[in-house]
Amino acid sequence: MFGYVMPYAPELKVKYLEAYKGAYCGLCKELGRQYGIFSRFLLNYDLLFLALLQDGMAAEAPGFCRERCIAHPFHKRQVCKQTAGLTHAADALILLAYYKWLDTIADEGFFKRTAARLCKPFFERWHRQAAARRPQLDNDLRAASEKQFALEKANTANLDAAAEPTGMMVSAIFAECRQEEREKRILKRLGMFAGQVIYLLDAAEDYEEDRRKGRYNPLVLLYDDSFTAKEAAKARIQMARGEMALCYNLLEFPLYKELLDNILFLGLGIAAEHAGTKINPMAV
Repeated sequence: MFGYVMPYAPELKVKYLEAYKGAYCGLCKELGRQYGIFSRFLLNYDLLFLALLQDGMAAEAPGFCRERCIAHPFHKRQVCKQTAGLTHAADALILLAYYKWLDTIADEGFFKRTAARLCKPFFERWHRQAAARRPQLDNDLRAASEKQFALEKANTANLDAAAEPTGMMVSAIFAECRQEEREKRILKRLGMFAGQVIYLLDAAEDYEEDRRKGRYNPLVLLYDDSFTAKEAAKARIQMARGEMALCYNLLEFPLYKELLDNILFLGLGIAAEHAGTKINPMAV
């Protein structure tokens, strides 16, 4: 779906990079366990940050083992065993993918809509399973998705308003990481600004294509050239990242602290610096 929230590999110790890759493989395996093999095609990096955030706060060191998989059948890879964070991330990923699928059915062109309709049995089954496991989260994501749909139909030319539904989605997802009320409030706010950053990065990256195809994008409505649009997005992203940092620094992470610091301050910083250009901090 997105894939902006990743570590900056050159500044990461090898042991943390291996832990990150192992958690990524663990999330893929968790999707397969809970929702079947085809759900693994939905895997992305952004929800892995959620898993590390939750497990890092819980301070329960996960186990790792070496396994083969369909993507690497000949060489075993380090894989993180099942954790509460990975289970949460898998459920959230499925719910987000479902509402993205509904958006594709409603708004995309003939060929994309046709391809999406062919996937209907999978998405509906996955959604039933995930919604049964996390009904409140499903309700929150549905409400945010409906708000996003209404804003797009109204052709809203306001960056804050346009980014709000994505912020609401990520806020609801982050809030489920912890039960303690103080931590929950902080995580909700952290998620709100993380969602805004992701939305703005996506809007900046899609500027040229959305302008060419006449699709909704608040940056297209507000700015006549890509340079000005991307600079405006960068300014908003930097403000939101500042708020994220304030929230993040109020939380304690007995586990994964150095890895999470790298993702939030370096990896996401590189993504923000290159807003409008798809860049993988893992490969920089």
